[in-house]
Amino acid sequence: MSAISTPAASAITQGTLAALFDPGRNSLNGIRLFLAACVIVSHSWVIGNIGAEPEAGGKHLGEWAVLGFFAVSGYLITRSRLNGQPASSFFLARFLRIYPGFIVCLLMVAFVFAPLSLLVGSPGSFTLVDSLTYVARNFLLYPPVVNQLNIGTTVPNTPVPGIWNGALWTLFWEAACYVGVGILGCFGSRRLRVGFSAGAFGVATVTSLAVAEGYVPTNVLTMTSPLIAAFSAGALVYFFSNSIHIVPAVVVSVGVLVIALFTGTASVLAPMPAALVIMTLGSVLPFTRLGAKTDLSYGVYIYGVPVQNILEIGWPDLPVIAFILLSLLLTLPLAWASFRLIEAPAMRLRSKFYRRLPSRTSVPISS
Repeated sequence: MSAISTPAASAITQGTLAALFDPGRNSLNGIRLFLAACVIVSHSWVIGNIGAEPEAGGKHLGEWAVLGFFAVSGYLITRSRLNGQPASSFFLARFLRIYPGFIVCLLMVAFVFAPLSLLVGSPGSFTLVDSLTYVARNFLLYPPVVNQLNIGTTVPNTPVPGIWNGALWTLFWEAACYVGVGILGCFGSRRLRVGFSAGAFGVATVTSLAVAEGYVPTNVLTMTSPLIAAFSAGALVYFFSNSIHIVPAVVVSVGVLVIALFTGTASVLAPMPAALVIMTLGSVLPFTRLGAKTDLSYGVYIYGVPVQNILEIGWPDLPVIAFILLSLLLTLPLAWASFRLIEAPAMRLRSKFYRRLPSRTSVPISS
């Protein structure tokens, strides 16, 4: 498929997002994989001790990518929760999609990557207790405050404080959003559901504005406000997808994003237009087969930073292009193994518990 099909083109010019979006055939898996790769590219500068991460609109490239993840999740997870399935099925599906891959990655870092770092030249050290506490303190999806960043001193404190897998910090908040959507599904009234989502979006946006203006300090809680806004924006886009006419919505969204880029206000202005643009792209781009059977985006996201730490410890003088390419090439096999050996088998467990539910109700996550 080399171009947008005629029916899709007609839907773009005449229809709504709901009419355009096909839940069974879209390019969102491909977009998520691209976003996960952007996180690796962005981290390459700081982990590779090359310089500051690429930035636009006041946000790093990796932060833009995570915003995109949360926006897509907001739409898909809300749709999944409100499709008539029991709450128990929804929560089981979310748990099986996110947690098994996470816990195996945690174990891999603690008992494979940490020892490997010493073999490739880390000047630090660790003990078995360090690895065990790394798992114990992080197993609740890398919770804030109590999480453990390093394993002994295996990751040096330069160029940034030793952190084995900083990308995992968003998973706790992703799961928190799932809980919110789970509660949302208990409301029988559409008005209450929309009001809950709009309230979350409003509070998160105001918090982002307060941080940007210096009224509120930047900390682990306020850092999440753009992510909550993006997730809530995705949910609101889902709720109003029957009323969102593609052409005017995308034109306005692109205009707002341009303003955010030039004014450095992406944290405040970008979540809603980003959600609209990404969902539209996911509906019209011709990459429907990418990730349809093997979704590598989650694995790329959770294994990218450990791979990059190993590269920086063992080969600290790599040029940025070489560092990026090697990071991607070494992460992809781990992502493939994670999906094939852990994530996909875990997701199949759900059907064993709920054989009467159609498999299409399970929607992949983003992180």
